[in-house]
Amino acid sequence: MSSTIVTIPKDSTFKLPQGRFRAVISQYKVKEEDTNRGKSHTATIMFEVLVPGKENYECLARKVVPVDLRAGSPMREFLEGLLGPAYFKSKSNQAIDLQKLLLGQECEVELIHAKHDEEKYDFPLVDVESIRPAIPELPKEAEVK
Repeated sequence: MSSTIVTIPKDSTFKLPQGRFRAVISQYKVKEEDTNRGKSHTATIMFEVLVPGKENYECLARKVVPVDLRAGSPMREFLEGLLGPAYFKSKSNQAIDLQKLLLGQECEVELIHAKHDEEKYDFPLVDVESIRPAIPELPKEAEVK
């Protein structure tokens, strides 16, 4: 006899509040584009965000940055929040696989509402402003009552 009970998969949403939340890096993709100056590469880092009150949704946020790990670049400054400046100094002039390095990383993200075309969208554009290592959660018995 078959069961009549099925679970509906979580709907994905980018409609998230501003604030700091725990997250996991779920995707790292690079897109190549032709420009007047030649080819450019843009990285999209996707996060699954744990937002209280939205447990029934797959909460998603992303960061889009030019692929450039020179000191002071937006991508390097963003990733230094998670990996630390010492990581990049220790890997100077070495090849790294960012997809292998980032996928599955637990972290804390700060979400902000960025400006966008308000005529086209009826909800704020969520951007990952910063990233840092996840703070370990206290075990249940260690919590203060």
